Amino acid sequence: MKFLALVAAAAVAAAAPAQAQAWPERQTISMILPAGAGGSSDPLARLLAEEIGKRIGQSIVVLNRPGAGGNIGMAQAARARPDGYTIAISWTGPMATNLALYRDTGYDPRRDFMPIGMVGCTPNVLAVSPTTSVRSLEDFMAYARAHPGATSYGTTGVGSSWHIAGEMVSQRVGNSLTHVPYPTPAGALTDLLAGRIQAIFPVVPMTVPHVRGGTLRVVAVFSAERSPVLPDVPTTTELGLPALISETCFALLAPTGVPAEAIARLNGALNAVAADPAMRERLREMGLTVRTGAPDLVTAYLAEEIPRQAAIVAASGARAE
Repeated sequence: MKFLALVAAAAVAAAAPAQAQAWPERQTISMILPAGAGGSSDPLARLLAEEIGKRIGQSIVVLNRPGAGGNIGMAQAARARPDGYTIAISWTGPMATNLALYRDTGYDPRRDFMPIGMVGCTPNVLAVSPTTSVRSLEDFMAYARAHPGATSYGTTGVGSSWHIAGEMVSQRVGNSLTHVPYPTPAGALTDLLAGRIQAIFPVVPMTVPHVRGGTLRVVAVFSAERSPVLPDVPTTTELGLPALISETCFALLAPTGVPAEAIARLNGALNAVAADPAMRERLREMGLTVRTGAPDLVTAYLAEEIPRQAAIVAASGARAE
């Protein structure tokens, strides 16, 4: 696949041209995160803002702009002046899933943005309460088949990666799962632990502290490779379900028209962060598999992921207004 080929080929970013030293000057750079503070993407955004800022010699501040599955923040970023002083950090939902989920997102990730670079990806998982008898994906699917309509899973909203992963499983068990959306991840987790729902499908970073604390049991990782922070949990590929893949990938974007020198310097700084062993370990501890490289890697990712997400959304019947 073109995206995976570029991952292997894009080991380092192109060096910034000499004239790039004219940017940035003495103006703070805003990094729009189309999600609320305290979510799973917030620590990543703040780490990248700090570390990239150090490498380009300019402050970068994170602006949380949640709403409509990321559409509000993305639309604001798309309308920003293309001078390199407003960028965005986004993920699979706003970059791909929302195009099939919403009638009008207010932006087009391919037309209204220029890629700075991929950051990395983290898979979804199947998590259950440790008080249940479910100890494997097979156990959960058998339970769902035996209790159609009475097996519910919580998500962070229609079209979220949690929802997409849940619907992929539901389709395999005769559409027997009941979707319960929550306004926050904490609400879903609270109801799971209280036994009001039977499962959640979060991304890896949210689960790690709860798994280590014994309050959550993760029984499957929706990827081809095991998570380095959940090394004992089997993948869906290992379990004989290679099509059951769901992951959230992050990328840095800029409004279309941003000067090439700004893109080059930001891309170079992003790759330098990922190449730093200490920073790479911090990203790994967040559950992220680093996939940095040239800006074209984002373009290749969207070319594959947008139609893939469209097919998943169509099969699930999900629709957001």
